[in-house]
Amino acid sequence: MNKWAHKWAQVYLKCYINLILYYRNVYPQGSFDLTTFQGFNLPQFIPITRHPGLQNYIEEWIQDVLGKLTHIYKLSILILDQQYDIVLERYVLDFSEFKHLEASDDDDNDVNIGETEVFDEFRSSLNSLINKMGILLPIKDNTVTFNFMINTVNMELGHGKDVGWNLSNKEQLQKFESDTNWTRVHDEDEENFVNIKEKPVIKMVSLIGCDIGSLIIHNYMELLELNKIDQIPLKLNDIYDLQSSSLNSTPF
Repeated sequence: MNKWAHKWAQVYLKCYINLILYYRNVYPQGSFDLTTFQGFNLPQFIPITRHPGLQNYIEEWIQDVLGKLTHIYKLSILILDQQYDIVLERYVLDFSEFKHLEASDDDDNDVNIGETEVFDEFRSSLNSLINKMGILLPIKDNTVTFNFMINTVNMELGHGKDVGWNLSNKEQLQKFESDTNWTRVHDEDEENFVNIKEKPVIKMVSLIGCDIGSLIIHNYMELLELNKIDQIPLKLNDIYDLQSSSLNSTPF
């Protein structure tokens, strides 16, 4: 991967996650600082959580994911309702065109890409995310939680002890614990939908991704259209604040 892409990917992912947690009301908006945290010179402030535990969790997740990137073809942030664990929204970064399972050395195309170009690609992507989330229906307080999901290729998790890692070494122990924190799910369980006999109605919204040499990221979000589904025990007004939504909000 291009060295500038690797440097700024960490900042991009931190901004990306915090923006979703803030705009989709996963945590109270008062628990975030609106900062200029290396926010790619965007006109909007970037919300960053003040909670030390959540900060560390996000930082560790980013390092874990970047260390596994050659095995990951899709990573998602899932917004789930707290009562039934139904996936309501999914924010997806798709790495399907990334050069998986190959040497990480930069090719000629990557070497010629400068920091400014990388910076601009990530900046456009975050700006697209902010603009799209800004017109979604607002989520009520204390109704949703979140989870991470990764789709992988040729990767086994949780076998660090079996392959001879030295767990008395702090760095190797941390990597082993990161691996064991992931749980494999089957495709049919992926969406966590409850008692749906027919395929649910999902609206897909494209966002601006990134094209940085060998690192190509497709970016989109998927929204469960609750008002079109009768087979689940949730209604639109159980989750979304319809009264305080603006006229520009997307009604699903």
